[in-house]
Amino acid sequence: MKEDLSYQVTLIERAKKELGMSQSDIARKFEVGTTTVSDWIKQKRKITATAKLALELMLKDKEQQKELEIIGSFMTLLEKYRK
Repeated sequence: MKEDLSYQVTLIERAKKELGMSQSDIARKFEVGTTTVSDWIKQKRKITATAKLALELMLKDKEQQKELEIIGSFMTLLEKYRK
């Protein structure tokens, strides 16, 4: 029975979109060949646990940065109207 690797495809596609990374960028980041990243996307090879965790953390970090920017903007508005 073939393992469902659709999560890793979704993860890589999210990283490409949300982090502005190309397949080549991902390959360089994890010191693998572009063929390896292509195989991850085509579900021919399972992504390494380290690469999976790192991509998840990179996406979470980006999400938290956006949230902090929103909070900062909100705080700026509050300060503006407090005066």
